[in-house]
Amino acid sequence: MDRLILWDVDGTLLSTDGIAAAAMRIAMQVVVGPAAPMERTSYAGKTDWLIIHESFPHLGAQGVADRLHEFAAAYTAGLEQQREALRQRSQVFPGVTLLLEALRATARQAPLTGNIAAAARIKLECTDLLPLLDLEAGAYGDDHYDRNALVPIAADRAAQRYGRSFMGRQIVIVGDTPNDIACGRANGARTVAVATGPYSREELAAYAPDVLLSDLSDTEAALAAILG
Repeated sequence: MDRLILWDVDGTLLSTDGIAAAAMRIAMQVVVGPAAPMERTSYAGKTDWLIIHESFPHLGAQGVADRLHEFAAAYTAGLEQQREALRQRSQVFPGVTLLLEALRATARQAPLTGNIAAAARIKLECTDLLPLLDLEAGAYGDDHYDRNALVPIAADRAAQRYGRSFMGRQIVIVGDTPNDIACGRANGARTVAVATGPYSREELAAYAPDVLLSDLSDTEAALAAILG
């Protein structure tokens, strides 16, 4: 148990078939007002906090921070209303469940995701992945706007829960975007990129992760990639 595996959620473990993104846009408009201009921005690899800031730059950094809890409540309520649709339409990517189960004997596993914590929980509950990850040791998009800052937050939480520290290459970041690779590298962690999200293998390769996989369907290959 000397490894801390930190998993991105959307695009790496699962897809909600656009349900969560739609609920997020509605929540932002509920909080900011339907008449407020919303800038178009890519969501992939970003924290929800940063997405709100980029969507409504006129609010300013402090304005977004001040309304983050209000947004989280609206977004969570929207996802709760969509639970049945999330259960029916969400997809767990090939090999994910088997891999998470295989790693339980040798590593600690938690989310490191741009999702606010409540949204991550709902998505994992609706795809039956929640029992395989320790949410209390993870870090989320309402902890900090900068994804790079989430790694030390998760490491601190894991240290408190498990009574031992995790640092450097003992931490493994698994994700599907350049931002996942970047946050791992910024913190000296091992980085494993999977091309199951919006970025191709070629696009991810340009960011030089430690290992690049097309997907997680080959359990032995994925174990070797993650554990080194």
